[in-house]
Amino acid sequence: MRITNSMMNNNTKTNININKEYSDKLNTMISTGQKITRPSDDPIIAIRALRLNSNLTEANQYYTKNIPDAEAWMKTTETALSQTDSVLTGIMENLTTGASDDNTATDRKNILAGLSALRNQIYSAGNADYAGRTVFTGYRTGESLTFKEQSNTPYTIIETFDREAVETMTYIKGGFDAQQAIQDAALNPTEQSIDSKEIYRVRLAYDKLAGPGQQKDLTSDPAPTADNLAKKIVFYDKDGNAKVNGAGAAIEIKVTIQSLTGNPQTDDALYLGVPNDEAYLIAETGELILGKDAKALWEGAGPEDTMQIEYRKEEFAADDLRPEHYFSCISLNAQGKPIGYNYDKDEAAPADTTKWEPNFQNDTIEYEISFNQKIGINIHADSVFKHAIGRDVDELINVTQAVVDSDAKIAKIREMQEDPQYADDASKAKLKDMLSAAIKENDLLKEKMQQTFSEGLTRFKGYQQDTNFQLAEVGNMRSRLALTKERMSDQQTSFKTLADENININLSDTAIDLSNAKLSLEAAQLSASKIAQQTLLNYL
Repeated sequence: MRITNSMMNNNTKTNININKEYSDKLNTMISTGQKITRPSDDPIIAIRALRLNSNLTEANQYYTKNIPDAEAWMKTTETALSQTDSVLTGIMENLTTGASDDNTATDRKNILAGLSALRNQIYSAGNADYAGRTVFTGYRTGESLTFKEQSNTPYTIIETFDREAVETMTYIKGGFDAQQAIQDAALNPTEQSIDSKEIYRVRLAYDKLAGPGQQKDLTSDPAPTADNLAKKIVFYDKDGNAKVNGAGAAIEIKVTIQSLTGNPQTDDALYLGVPNDEAYLIAETGELILGKDAKALWEGAGPEDTMQIEYRKEEFAADDLRPEHYFSCISLNAQGKPIGYNYDKDEAAPADTTKWEPNFQNDTIEYEISFNQKIGINIHADSVFKHAIGRDVDELINVTQAVVDSDAKIAKIREMQEDPQYADDASKAKLKDMLSAAIKENDLLKEKMQQTFSEGLTRFKGYQQDTNFQLAEVGNMRSRLALTKERMSDQQTSFKTLADENININLSDTAIDLSNAKLSLEAAQLSASKIAQQTLLNYL
């Protein structure tokens, strides 16, 4: 094949141009610090770069945002639980003192003051929030756990119990007011009229309920009527079906709404006069007082059966727990329309004007903290902030206040005995009987107080154990989170290294390659200039 000068020149130009392109590529790589400038330069590097950058972006999201957010949430939760544990410790200290039978009247006043101060702190930590989100209210992070101020918003509440909810409690019969008794000839308190009786009680989550004539269901008519809405305790099996007896009739306990009037004789009738197969709901105290047969029926329920009662409450004090975080309930929105909370999906469809919120009571808020790894970060309010805690403290305060009042009653009667106004024989005899009655009442109340405080030690030890268990749970979650954070730090470094190695050049090696390319280009140009000088004429 004949090689002409034109062919040699063209090939030389092509080769020199290829060399220049390579030199330009190396120069661009040094300028950008990367191996490619467009995907077509090396598709394998480009695809690998996209994958590694995506992994690195996810790792950065987990390590710099999700994990720190979860850490802060857990720290807030842990702090609130520690504060609650401190409050419970303070209550336990008062219980230990109150359970002693050596307390003086001054000691009891100090215990009363201490419990009253701690009562206001029980649920305060439950309103803890992180970045404006309440940490103990599940997905309802925009709502506080408790009412922040007094509220008159009505609620219809469905409360569920198990068969262990029945308590046997001591009721002191025959209480009296000394001033009223001395002035009212019909009242003749004596030592024999004072006695202690056992009653059967189920304590609801709230006191100060709507009274007789105000227990109207919000779903049918938000406004209460003058008629007393009949109440009943309904029994359900583990599948949620209403239980029936052998005759096919529903198993129920009739409930009558009752109200205390402040007259001790009326109190005795309500607490001691309930029919055997029925129950009284004392509106002011939120207590279900069961008759003997009703108590036996309740306790005869199966271990997985539940008992439900529906009631209305419309007076909430500041720091009362909001029902929607605990119960299936109905309230009213700003427009006066019913709004339901925590009803099961298979229940009857609500009215068109009613909004029904899903059941968020036991939902877990999860954060994705690593590739395909999630962690629950929230503690449910009912795991720690139970209604029973506040109710138990209220009862401790009430029994202590009763003894303090009884001490004052005895002092009042003795003062009256020294008063010339009651110097006649009839008054002296009545005051003597009253003093005997008051002393017996005082002894029974002190015995009840000591028993209540002793039982309270066991209960509050359980509440404290629940709190410590949740603290341990948060500690375990934080430990898991710390391990994941360390692993994500390593993965973040690994992805960054792989991404850099995939796309970034070795500057020194590339500089050497560029220098060699320049030498090759100069040599090629020199050779081409010499070859171009030789022609066929020179050969001839």
